[in-house]
Amino acid sequence: MSDMLLPVSIYLVNSILSGIYSQGFLKEKYGKKAVLAVCGAFYFLIQIVVFEILDRRFPVGEVAGIILNICVLLFIQFLLFEKDMQKQFFVVFSFVAGKEIVKYVVSVFSIAFNELSDKILSYFIAKEIINTLEKTHIWINIFTFIIIILCALLYTLLLSVFLRLISKKFVKKDYLLQTHENIFLILPCIAALCISVTMKMMIISIENGMTVMVFDTIPATKFWIPVICALLLSTIIASVILFQKLVQYNEETGKRAMLENQVMQMQKEIVEIQDIYTDMRGLRHDMRSHLANISLLVKNVAGSVNEELESYIGKMEETVKKLDFAYQTGNPITDIIIHQKWQEAQKKHIQFKADFAYPSKLLIDVYDIAVILNNALENAVEACRKTEGDKQIKLHSYVKGSLFFIEIENDFSEDIVIGGESGLPVSSKKSGKLHGIGISNIQRCAKKYMGDIDIVISDTDGRKKFSLTVMMNGKPAAAK
Repeated sequence: MSDMLLPVSIYLVNSILSGIYSQGFLKEKYGKKAVLAVCGAFYFLIQIVVFEILDRRFPVGEVAGIILNICVLLFIQFLLFEKDMQKQFFVVFSFVAGKEIVKYVVSVFSIAFNELSDKILSYFIAKEIINTLEKTHIWINIFTFIIIILCALLYTLLLSVFLRLISKKFVKKDYLLQTHENIFLILPCIAALCISVTMKMMIISIENGMTVMVFDTIPATKFWIPVICALLLSTIIASVILFQKLVQYNEETGKRAMLENQVMQMQKEIVEIQDIYTDMRGLRHDMRSHLANISLLVKNVAGSVNEELESYIGKMEETVKKLDFAYQTGNPITDIIIHQKWQEAQKKHIQFKADFAYPSKLLIDVYDIAVILNNALENAVEACRKTEGDKQIKLHSYVKGSLFFIEIENDFSEDIVIGGESGLPVSSKKSGKLHGIGISNIQRCAKKYMGDIDIVISDTDGRKKFSLTVMMNGKPAAAK
């Protein structure tokens, strides 16, 4: 009975941990608890049937056992989880590699526990605490049970820590693995499995018809095998960490390139718009002068006020007023962006209030401010557009010493969650972009000037407010 207790305990641990580990990476087809229960029960029964019942008649070799484990787990994932073959292969190979390597670490500790129990038993016999054969059998069974419990707990602890580290370090779980990337992640697992098979061959050998343990002939292996196992597990974890760093680096590089392209495109467009802006200012001035002269000339010639003509000239003046920008910020580029977003807000029945002044005395590139305003106001308009009832956008800026602050506040209705990795808000809905788009670019622009962003989300009387504050540090222009 005691011979079955440890394997059954290990099978039970494997069944529970395999389901929990898979749920960390894959999406369930059915309810979370139902999938975990079915996955655990199915895997547990297969292990019992194959490795305990059938193995007695048709011995399953070490390599065949590993392949069988991989096939069974892949089949279970195919039945219970959404199809994601690349990630499913990684989950299965990393799990099987982990449990096979941990098994050898526990086997070394099992030998150490047995040696310790033998010494304690010998001490009890020498001190005549145990003085009958019946008591000896009882104490042997007690020690055996304790060793089985300790080994099962140690196995659970080591495998849980290993799987937990992989799950924690694999940050980009939504990332779609490419085939070559998956091979990069799986190869260390395959290497670990191959070494585990080799260790099995080395640990147990047959000499003169007797089973010989390498631990008896080479005692140093009791130290080196756990060390080798720890290094193998560390290699798998290290490959995951390295892969995640490469993914994050590529994403950052892509975002930086997008930001640079956005700035370059904005520079090209604004060079043309600045010329138009200058021409418009001259045109507005000339048009007002012409209208005033025409009105005066008509009055002098006609000698009286013509109501139809006055109305016509009045409408012309209103048309000219539309050429004026809604806000004068002190810089044509920021004038254009704010005016454009103001017009967009007006079309969507969004109240737009701005108190913004360009910090001409600070050494801050206007194009960086333009990127911040464009992204922040675009997100604000998009969020307000999805909100029912009264909705408002407020833009405010101020200078404190060498620090320049931009504050944007707007109403919103959709749920916002904070990304665990970036710490930035993202929409909880797949189709909702909300404030997730452009926030990273805004933060990157702020950090160019030793600054950062601060986000406050509030809900007062059912009205949700999103407040974004951007701080930028620029040495005063006079300090050049």
